[in-house]
Amino acid sequence: MSMDRSAGVCAIAVMAKAPQPGRVKTRLTPPLSPADAMALSRSFLRDTTANIRLAGEQAAISGHVAYAPAGTERLFDGMLAGGTRLILADGSATMPAGVQGFGRSLLHAARGLFDRGYGSVCLLNSDSPTLPTGLLVQAARALAAPGDRVVLGPAEDGGYYLIGMKAPHAGLFE
Repeated sequence: MSMDRSAGVCAIAVMAKAPQPGRVKTRLTPPLSPADAMALSRSFLRDTTANIRLAGEQAAISGHVAYAPAGTERLFDGMLAGGTRLILADGSATMPAGVQGFGRSLLHAARGLFDRGYGSVCLLNSDSPTLPTGLLVQAARALAAPGDRVVLGPAEDGGYYLIGMKAPHAGLFE
């Protein structure tokens, strides 16, 4: 996308490890086998990217998968909703000293999407395949309003299922 065409668009990216046995949904093994955990991860990604695509019919949204590790792009072939793009988010880019762990991957994804010219970015967890589409639309519309802002979708475990922003504020990931 050119800068002119994407400036008013919200990029929504699912944070995801490439679906490989023994590397995804490991907290579910056991009782699931590594192959079953991988199949579940693939199903979640398929459903979540389809949900983002559906939200894109109601608001200016572009769907992505922010993935790791590098070199595993082919593992996503044929499993994502049409139009979903990939962006590397393994945390390998230069980061501020205070950004560690998974925060590095989140900031890497946000910066990469802003570098592609998007006006706002939402990072979505990979464990919300049944998230109401309206919440994605609501987040994108809130970020389209004037002024700097951050949108958080709180999760019951104290974390969040979505973090949206209009600039890649490193402090959010420290």
